[in-house]
Amino acid sequence: MGPDERRRLFEQARERSARQGTWAEADRLWVRVIEAYREAVRGPGGVREDQQQLARALWRHSMLLSARGRAADGMAPGGEAVVVFERVYDAVAAEGGNVAAAPRDDALAELITALVDLAEVSFAAGQPATRRDLLERAVTVGLTSAGSPPSAGPRTREAMGTAYHNRATALLHRHLTRPSSGDGAQEAALAASRACELRQGLLDLARPLTFWEMANTYGVYAQCLVLIGDLDRAAMVLAMGNRFVETLGPAAAEPAQKLRVAAEMLAREKGGSGDATGSRRWGWRRG
Repeated sequence: MGPDERRRLFEQARERSARQGTWAEADRLWVRVIEAYREAVRGPGGVREDQQQLARALWRHSMLLSARGRAADGMAPGGEAVVVFERVYDAVAAEGGNVAAAPRDDALAELITALVDLAEVSFAAGQPATRRDLLERAVTVGLTSAGSPPSAGPRTREAMGTAYHNRATALLHRHLTRPSSGDGAQEAALAASRACELRQGLLDLARPLTFWEMANTYGVYAQCLVLIGDLDRAAMVLAMGNRFVETLGPAAAEPAQKLRVAAEMLAREKGGSGDATGSRRWGWRRG
């Protein structure tokens, strides 16, 4: 299969993946795409673009399998995608260049994103510990490769914002379901705070998704702040989050739910027994 035919097949699979009614067809197409790119990278004419496309196909197939309720089956292609993305990034980094500019920024962002998404696939597959490990690895990869987030490129900062947000969510889940797990709420609050810092710097009026993501993180951060007893700051974060939700309207249903949970937690904490941990009283709700 030639390079043009491989690209056309990739686009067909991507388009079918966008509609639930054609997911079964997309599943079959991704298998063909992956095999085509495996063959390409094995051959003497294999190029970096083929490696990147193989990694993207594996990543997308993993996500599709998870969306179809087959998260356990999605672990293998997702894990292989991470390996190939690592290989691509190492090759790009070896050529030098500014880590905050393309192509290094693009390659690093894809690697972090693949780790974050594999973490969520593992959670859907009933592996919460693996999820936390992968999210910690995603954060570590970003910090090790690009340094502190302000020095990273725009795509890497965006990926790091998601990594910190998801890590906060995972740590919050562990704290609420296993209160004896140590300083989970404090760790979650720190991760959420870092996600807020990154996402605040990425707000863009031309991209409504950045405001949705900011509101979503405020919802998680507010819950964490209630759990560690920082009620004044929780109230402030709630107010900021609700302003975003009001601006976004019906599209902000998911962040609005997280903020409502935080508001309930805060109200009960202020009128309750004064137990700032709250871990035994709050059921976990996934938004």
